[in-house]
Amino acid sequence: MNVPAPGYLAEATRLCRRHKALLVMDEVQTGLGRTGRFLASAQADVDPDLVLLAKALSGGFVPVGAVAGKRWVFDKMFNRMDRAVVHGSTFGKNNLAMAAGLATLSVLEDEDLMANAARRGANLLRRLGALTAKYEMLKEVRGEGLMIALEFGPPKSLALRGAWALLEKATKGLFCQMVIIPLLTRHRILSQVAGHEMYVVKLLPSLCLSQEDEDWIVRALDDVIADCHKLPSSIWDLASTLTRTSLKGKAGT
Repeated sequence: MNVPAPGYLAEATRLCRRHKALLVMDEVQTGLGRTGRFLASAQADVDPDLVLLAKALSGGFVPVGAVAGKRWVFDKMFNRMDRAVVHGSTFGKNNLAMAAGLATLSVLEDEDLMANAARRGANLLRRLGALTAKYEMLKEVRGEGLMIALEFGPPKSLALRGAWALLEKATKGLFCQMVIIPLLTRHRILSQVAGHEMYVVKLLPSLCLSQEDEDWIVRALDDVIADCHKLPSSIWDLASTLTRTSLKGKAGT
């Protein structure tokens, strides 16, 4: 997960306008208050022509997707009767998904969840960012609102470099499993690696996060990252966990 550099989206907008191309924003993960604003693109003060929404739109209740667009784009697409079928969907516009979407939008507004996401996110970025001075393998904490990434990287100290190299030799990016597994099993916090062979752990907490929840996340990550620096013992803990999981999987089949 990367935060666009200042001016990046504004320049993309300028180029789209110059070449008469539509500016389309994929806000499937970043939209609906996740970054502290209804749309993440609003942070950069840009004006997209089309916005893609899904997932959180139903509050996780039913599968849902939507495309929000400007009236002139809609009129251009469906300007004649013979163009009525230019876009369609077998399961589009079902009543249950629409009701769930409307209910989610109401809750976002009524409970002021976007403001809460902005406030809690800023606190978490500040508090988790402070851990970079404490742990040499935690390189950066970045994000917007409650979409947060923790990036890890090779240690500088000689004592830890050998153990890191051992993990790299086994599987590139394996280190992140030393973070996400104990976060779940020991602290009941669900996180995920941002991508294959990456050293980025992604946190997407609920938008209704409380002060108690915020403190819980910070304590948990402090505890887990501290253990990650107890190499090589933490490697053996990971190996044992993965072995047990593998054996259970084989036994189940």
